[in-house]
This record gives sequence, C-alpha cells and structure tokens, in this order.
Amino acid sequence: MSPRPRSKTPRHIARAIGPLAAALLLAGATPCLAARWTWSGSGVVDFKGIHRVPDANELGKHGAIVEWSIKPNVEVSEKVSVTARLCTSCHGLTIDQAYAEVRLRREVNLEAGRINVPFGDYYQRHDPASDALLSKPLPFEMGHMLRYQATQFNLGVLPMPYVDSGATLFGDVWLGEALQIWYGVFGANGFRSQNAQDFTFKDQVSTAGFEDNNDRLSWGGRLALARGEVTAGGSYLQGEYDPAAAYGYRAWGVDGSARLLGFQLRAEYLERDTEVSDAGARRTLEKKGFYGQIETPAWRKMSAAWRIDGLLREGPSLGTDNDVSSGILRWALCVSVAPALEYSFRAQYEHWRFTDFADADVVHVGLVVTY
Repeated sequence: MSPRPRSKTPRHIARAIGPLAAALLLAGATPCLAARWTWSGSGVVDFKGIHRVPDANELGKHGAIVEWSIKPNVEVSEKVSVTARLCTSCHGLTIDQAYAEVRLRREVNLEAGRINVPFGDYYQRHDPASDALLSKPLPFEMGHMLRYQATQFNLGVLPMPYVDSGATLFGDVWLGEALQIWYGVFGANGFRSQNAQDFTFKDQVSTAGFEDNNDRLSWGGRLALARGEVTAGGSYLQGEYDPAAAYGYRAWGVDGSARLLGFQLRAEYLERDTEVSDAGARRTLEKKGFYGQIETPAWRKMSAAWRIDGLLREGPSLGTDNDVSSGILRWALCVSVAPALEYSFRAQYEHWRFTDFADADVVHVGLVVTY
C-alpha cells in the first residue's frame, strides 16, 4: 500500500491552537467576578457483574464503578461564556473540557480550548446520565467494554468522549420554518501514539494528551439536519497520530433519530481506517461499528431502553489475541425507575457474543444522579 499524502497543515498553525485557546479563556475570565455562574454535573454508581466466564478479570472492569462530573459555566456577557468540566471514571481524574465560546451570531460561533469534538450524534450524550442506558454503544465504548485492552480489541471505533485541544466553528441555519441545519468544522491536535500500532484512549487523556505529538492538525466536521422530531447527520475526521506524522487515520459516520408514537428511536454507523506498521510493512486496520436503540415513554416513573450494537475489527493482529477479522454483537435491556427528576435507579442486562472468544453476560445495577 502506498503512503497516504500527509496533511498540509503548516506547523505554525498547529502551534497556534494552544495560545489561541489560552487567550480566549483569559479574555472570558477577566470580568468573571461580575458574571453569572451556573453549575451542573452528574454522578453514577454502577455495580457491574460479568457472568458465564471462568475469569472475569480477563474480560475487563467489574464490581463498583463510579463516574462523576462537575461542570461550571460562566456567562461573561451575551456573547462570551467560559466552560470547564472535571470528571473521574475508568481513566482517573481529569479535566476533559475547558473552553471559551464566542457567539457572534446564530449562524457563526466559535469555541476554543479543550473541546468536545463534534462527531456523531452520541457525542452530545456521552455522559451516562444523559443516555437511557448505563453503558455506551460499542462503537464509542471505552474502559467498560469487555476485552477492551490494547492486547485485544483496543476499545471501539471512536472512544467517547473525544475531547481534544483545538477549536470549532459552528452554527445553525433555518430554511423556512421547518428545516434546521447545524454545522461544525474543527481543527484539533488529534489522536496520538508513540508508535504506529494504533492509538489508545489513555494516550488521549494523559498529561501528554494536552500537547500535539507531531505538529499536524486533525480536522473534520459534522453536518446535521432536523425537521420536527426527525434528525439525520454525517461526520468526518482525519489526521496523523505518530510522532513522525507518517501514519494517518480517517473516520466517517452517519446517524439518525426520530420520535414515533412516544418512542425515541436512534441509530448510528461509523468506520475508522488506521494506517499501522506490521512487521515493517504499511497495513490498514479497519474498525466498523453500529448501534440501534429504542427508548420507551415514561410510565408511572418507569421507563425502559433496548439497544443492539456491534463492532468489527479487520486487519493485522498487531500482537493481540484477535484473528484478522474479529467481531462482537451485543444486545442490552435497561429498566429505569425515577422517583424524582434528580435521580433514578437502573438495572441492565447485556448479552455479548464474540467471534473469537466465549460469550458472556453482564448485569448492571446502578444509581444515576444529576444536579
């Protein structure tokens, strides 16, 4: 396979992302004492059990898992706000968002700093308290995925939340009174790894993840259309991830949602192609994933959600336990009881089917709190 042409992003533009974000944050923070502060956040305690396997430790994390976040927002003026988000989960305690937003007009806005990169529909619901199930869809799964380790599937297609240092230009346009178009175009440091053997989520959230490792911007965007309670969207991104910027990745996805007879329907499909070095040869590692989800309307403080999702890994094994083609198919059912708007109790069952490994069942019992 011939090398893919490198990104033409000049190095001085890549280096400018950090100072630009800092300048915007300082400009927004200067009059903060007179600004309006708001706070929000969530907490999840998930008791997770893995069953039908001889050794649950081989498959991943289990037991009591805590995810917690707090998000202060400062409205400096009608045009400027500053937001940060501190969270803890399987990756430890980290600041996963810290950005300034400048609202020029409805059609043109800018956010810069440590941003939540707009890719897919799920990026808006990656917090467990914002979704109807306790686990993420397989294409976006992180450390709670079974066989997530770098020696096995190495997470899903695009780990969520995908937070990076960069900037997004975004806005929405109305065509008539019925059709709304939202767009977002971003430039960011991109995923990173010290070698051309794919990248891991830990590389993204570690201290080194706040700096670019090759002075090449990752770029992409998202376009979404909404008409009433029906939405459709598409996303794309690409970049280089190794220190020499010689190996790249490309990802794209489509999504849709609709509300029908009180039921919320959601679906997404995405793919990522990553160039890797396999015994000195340039190869392509492909990951493909999907999910479909149905959420029932609330009835006497109870609701339910059902999801089916899948993940396919194709390409060189790179020293993992996988075959050249390895897949997962999972279905999950979650029942939620919400005595109040601020908290709910959830119970969830999942059945995992692997092409290369034994099947497994997972049971979750959790408490979700929002504030």
